[in-house]
Amino acid sequence: MTPIPDERAALDDLASLPGLTWRRATRDDLTSLAELRQASERFDASPERTTVAELTDYWDSERSVPTEDLLLVHDEDGTLVASGWSGCNRSLVESRRVHLGGTVHPDHRGRGIGSAVLRWELAHGQAWDAATRQDGYGPLVMRAHGTAQQEDLAAFLARHDLWPVRWFVEMERRLDGPVPATTADGIRLVDWDPARSEEVRVCLDTGFRDHWGFAGISPQMWHDQVTGHAFRPGWTVLAVDATDRVVGVATGAAYEQDWAEQGFTQGWTDQLTVLREHRGRGVATALLHEQMRRFAADGIQTAGLGVDSSSLTGALRLYEGLGYEAVLRTVAFEHGAAPGR
Repeated sequence: MTPIPDERAALDDLASLPGLTWRRATRDDLTSLAELRQASERFDASPERTTVAELTDYWDSERSVPTEDLLLVHDEDGTLVASGWSGCNRSLVESRRVHLGGTVHPDHRGRGIGSAVLRWELAHGQAWDAATRQDGYGPLVMRAHGTAQQEDLAAFLARHDLWPVRWFVEMERRLDGPVPATTADGIRLVDWDPARSEEVRVCLDTGFRDHWGFAGISPQMWHDQVTGHAFRPGWTVLAVDATDRVVGVATGAAYEQDWAEQGFTQGWTDQLTVLREHRGRGVATALLHEQMRRFAADGIQTAGLGVDSSSLTGALRLYEGLGYEAVLRTVAFEHGAAPGR
């Protein structure tokens, strides 16, 4: 494994790039940062589009320190040409997570900027972990993500010891036909209720414990989700048992910035879980059908969700049986993972 430089050395490498300067981001940079990311997303044929609203959610989160974790690179005329994002998740201790999310404008690739930015991202994540680590904290995990067709990205990340560790599938189902209303014995479907927010968080946190890579949903993470620009309370459905306990959840979201590129509107199932003791009873099917009906009632054209392609819960087969079709494969790359793992 190639050693990660210390952060000061990584910043010196960035400063040595001819015709470029770097600085930490400020809140006033969010519009230009969104424009940079959108230019990269278009060039890389990504279906997603970063918005100022999304970046503002990140900036304002109590668990984020963007003035430390975001770095901007400008050319001589002041144009933003690259960004480094070493997103340290400060609310988790079971696994110390760092999201590596930098980008270089397509017109400025091939100049060594991406490598210098990624070295800083890794160095910053390592330095943050070393400076804040306490007894009982879990391992440092630094990951990047991309689409499966980005072979150039995979090769680039491999040169920096980031290797594919998991594949995911994004799926869609058209809503131009009738959606059945299904039920599960002993289960009622109810609306989102802010008064039950903590109970819903606990249900999700418990239900995802057997999923790959899951390290918990902290109260801060949950607050960010339910107050974020994409969350849709009216599309969020709860399953409760005879004792009125929440045993299943389907949260709804609208990523409207992606609709123009997709060519259709879409209701997104952000999270879906059913507690283990209630699985196999049709609860997930009932939740998804109810969510689809709500999407359709609001004039939405498709339902979408993402799934771990190696999930042991049988989720992929469930979604296929409900009419969802795979449209995109994405990959998680982890620093220091064994090649081919």
